[in-house]
Amino acid sequence: MMDERVRRATRVTWLSVGVNVVLMVGKFVVGVLGHSAAMVADAVHSASDFVTDFAVMVGMRLAGRPQDADHPYGHGKYETLAAVIVGVALCGVGLMISFHAGEALWAAAVHGRYPQRPELMALWAGLVSIAAKEVLYQLTVRVARQTENDALLANAWHHRSDAFSSIATSAGAGAAALFGGKWVLLDPIAAIAVGIILLKIAWEIVRDSLDKLMEHGMSEAENAHILELIHSIPGLFEPHHLRSRRVGTVAVIEVHFRVDPEMTVRESHELASHAEHLLEDAFGHDAIITIHVEPLKGDFGVCSF
Repeated sequence: MMDERVRRATRVTWLSVGVNVVLMVGKFVVGVLGHSAAMVADAVHSASDFVTDFAVMVGMRLAGRPQDADHPYGHGKYETLAAVIVGVALCGVGLMISFHAGEALWAAAVHGRYPQRPELMALWAGLVSIAAKEVLYQLTVRVARQTENDALLANAWHHRSDAFSSIATSAGAGAAALFGGKWVLLDPIAAIAVGIILLKIAWEIVRDSLDKLMEHGMSEAENAHILELIHSIPGLFEPHHLRSRRVGTVAVIEVHFRVDPEMTVRESHELASHAEHLLEDAFGHDAIITIHVEPLKGDFGVCSF
């Protein structure tokens, strides 16, 4: 099952590589020939997509390795680490784009040097990029959610950010090309908008991924579902000391509960096994579940089943 998961993610990522190469070259050529700083910035963004595609594929390959003696919880964190790399790359690109666009605005405001008027081809290139990246986002995010793949989901948002940036690029470069004059400043302004979008998305990706690397617990809804499943089993009482987290896509759950103190070891073991099976059905059969059984305090008779 893990192999099929990696294969599906790899297929959509190779598609992403091909699309990003075409867009990167096309945007760069149009940006240079069409005198559009925003389009060149958008080309750099597509180049970062190309680089992070390979980071995602390497992360997925490593995460797909089975558990071993040195990695008893599996290799899932490689996938989360790949998502961090995607986020850091986005941050660097966003800062670089914003800096260069800011230089162009500063030159116009202080020295009166306005950017060259872009050609209308920049507008058409931007519209093509919007359509291509939105389709790529939809394909990637569907596979990412079906396979619960952090790195692929981060890469999907990288595609969506490229679509957003192309919207800003098209608006800025298009207005500058159509109207000229001081309207040419809309081109570097659009580039700054691209940079801000990238920084916001980068922050969200890195924050969520670092939470997982730092053993951040599962959500309140997931923990409530765990307790709900345990409460549904007759003979189990007072679930407590619940601790949950994820190692990549693998859920790791530890919980204590109490049983009738007169119950035999075999009976308490059967109850614990029942709880494990319910949790595996809910959180995946590769989930790592540790259950500690304690006697109920007080005077109770043997539970009937």
